Amino acid sequence: MRPKRALTWVSLAAAAVLVAASCGSSSDTAAEAPQQPGTLLAQRPLTNGGPKISAAAESATYFRYVSTSPDNTPIEVSGAVYLPKGTAPDGGWPLVAYGHGTSGVATGCAPTSDPGLFGNDVTVANLLDAHKAVVMTNYQGLDGPGSAPYLHAQSSGYDVLDSVRAAQQLGLPVSKEVVLVGLSQGGRATESAAETAKTYAPELKILGNVLLSPALRSELALAAQTQTLTIGQYLLLPYLVAAVRYDNPDYSYDKVLHGPLLSAAPRLEGLCTGQSTLKDFAVGQAATPAAAQFVDDAARQALADYEAAGNLPKIATDIPTFISRGDNDDLVNTAWGNQAVADMCRLGINLVDHVLPGGHEAWRARGDLVTAWINDRFAGAPVPATTCRA
Repeated sequence: MRPKRALTWVSLAAAAVLVAASCGSSSDTAAEAPQQPGTLLAQRPLTNGGPKISAAAESATYFRYVSTSPDNTPIEVSGAVYLPKGTAPDGGWPLVAYGHGTSGVATGCAPTSDPGLFGNDVTVANLLDAHKAVVMTNYQGLDGPGSAPYLHAQSSGYDVLDSVRAAQQLGLPVSKEVVLVGLSQGGRATESAAETAKTYAPELKILGNVLLSPALRSELALAAQTQTLTIGQYLLLPYLVAAVRYDNPDYSYDKVLHGPLLSAAPRLEGLCTGQSTLKDFAVGQAATPAAAQFVDDAARQALADYEAAGNLPKIATDIPTFISRGDNDDLVNTAWGNQAVADMCRLGINLVDHVLPGGHEAWRARGDLVTAWINDRFAGAPVPATTCRA
């Protein structure tokens, strides 16, 4: 049996009341039933921001809301809205829905629980400095019931869409229009959100989708089989094994991991971004192809199938899309990105694809392009011509 992760609509309503009561403060409010996706359950001020967030944000509001789990049952998720400094314009601050980069898979790895947002603070602060409000989901399982289905495209996309719905119930000065911004793992989340919005959240007005070094494709099973895993990818494998175990509880580390990497796997799975020690990095540096070999074809197929189920794109979307990525990314392989972009072009998605010199962080060298593109979407400027080749 899979572990129980989701809640019924009735239990979510009860949870909302308990959350509000346990806080013992009138600043926490809870929603009444019916608890549909995007329903706000509770909210309170968030005051744990580190120096980058504190310098850029006027305020931060933590909230809990309802989203949809991989088995299409309701689940409680959390997030936060950050407002920039200054006075909001008429209509509210332009709202960006941020899909955060990998923060971990363990309960407790929610970015909102960490002063540095587990490595996401620079990106959020940059958006705030550009006079945007930011709503950021903590993907399901990171701060609530169940486990985190790492790289599960559909559920993380729903988390993003429902965070926007909930954010617009908080009584904060934010716009009805929204631009999606996804970093790495979050790029998969926001692309999934863009692809499912018409059927899942048709009331939302999404002006654009920004994908920064997006993990649209994952082919770690193939990389293990062909012995081409990089250091960073070896260290990600425990996260992916945990994800496969979400629906296959018997999928143990030793289905693919061996030696020191197998011994370190439970610890690596429990770490949040930025918590790794030099000893942890050394495990990845010392790993050889023998450290990641499937015990049989069934083990390989289970991991490969999980990856394929979440790889994007799945369908066309008419949401303008901006991509910025590196030409030598060894975490989310550039070749995987090339294939994803080619598939998006084939589907007719209107996109601009900026490939910059460098690796996974290459997009930061031209953050000005990101800011300008977002500004143009809120200003109603014409969408740039696609870079897809005919």
